[in-house]
Amino acid sequence: MRVVCIDFTSEFYFKSQKLRNQVLREPLGQNLFDEDLNDEINQIHFVALEKAQVLGVVVLVSHYKSGMGKLRQMATSEEVRGQGYGKLLVSSLELFASEHGMKSIILHARHNAIGFYEKLGYQITSDVFQEVGINHVVMEKNIGVLEL
Repeated sequence: MRVVCIDFTSEFYFKSQKLRNQVLREPLGQNLFDEDLNDEINQIHFVALEKAQVLGVVVLVSHYKSGMGKLRQMATSEEVRGQGYGKLLVSSLELFASEHGMKSIILHARHNAIGFYEKLGYQITSDVFQEVGINHVVMEKNIGVLEL
């Protein structure tokens, strides 16, 4: 398995959208493709690949705030959960962000993902709020200079 940064025009971009829709939207009765995805051309997309199959994805909004990136749309295929794919995706995103001058990463975590992000050093910085119809919290991590 390897994590790569993909281009918006890459063959893997559509595959990553399908995975995001399957994991993050379909269980809520929603469709990612009904959303405005135009700004995704300005975001950094990372995928976990194995034999050209997209098994995980995470997106970085690098223009979120000065010195801060926003992690969004983290998803892994159910068959690889618990095997380190998510951790490697987040680590790759953080390293990229650090190398590009970001000092911290912020994210909106679903209730069931809080423990995953806490293990990676993220801290809750908000009260519970609703997003896409379910509870979330804001989490943040200072990344400084990182190495894999």
